[in-house]
Amino acid sequence: MRQKIIGFLNRFELYMMVFLMLVFCLNIFAQVFCRIIFNHPLFFAEEVSRYAFLWMVFLGISYAVLYDKHIRVTFLTAKLPEIFRNIMDIFLHLLAVAVFAWVFFTSLEFLAFSRDISTPALRISKSLVALILPISAMLTIIRSIQKIILIIRAVGGKKGDSGTQIPQPLRGEDRI
Repeated sequence: MRQKIIGFLNRFELYMMVFLMLVFCLNIFAQVFCRIIFNHPLFFAEEVSRYAFLWMVFLGISYAVLYDKHIRVTFLTAKLPEIFRNIMDIFLHLLAVAVFAWVFFTSLEFLAFSRDISTPALRISKSLVALILPISAMLTIIRSIQKIILIIRAVGGKKGDSGTQIPQPLRGEDRI
């Protein structure tokens, strides 16, 4: 069961980011096309693009945690012995869990606050747009905990079971 949940999360982030990038690009293309050909811009294009980009970026946070793709300064940690690098990585992931737990609870308050506010063009609730904040925070917490477990298992010499293994990013012909 745990393996299915982790597998779902692995694909969910990737497929949602690809879908949102597609929405973003097609929306901008449609906006430029309508503006140039029909001399009449789409009233909703800017908002849809902004919200698709926002959701894509926030989903990308947890995806980047999974594959260690966040920008890091490794000048000092690269010179440390492996055990100290692992301790530093665990500490940083615990710090990320604390920060994103704060983001999660704060964003829930923001969702309640923005429930009655609607967006200018689409007239949808701002809380629907801001829903990505707690989703992204929870996914990042899950990914940070997953990384901590992997580091501890690697230090202990145990091979992780398939529920905690990091999947390889899609490359070449595996891509969508």
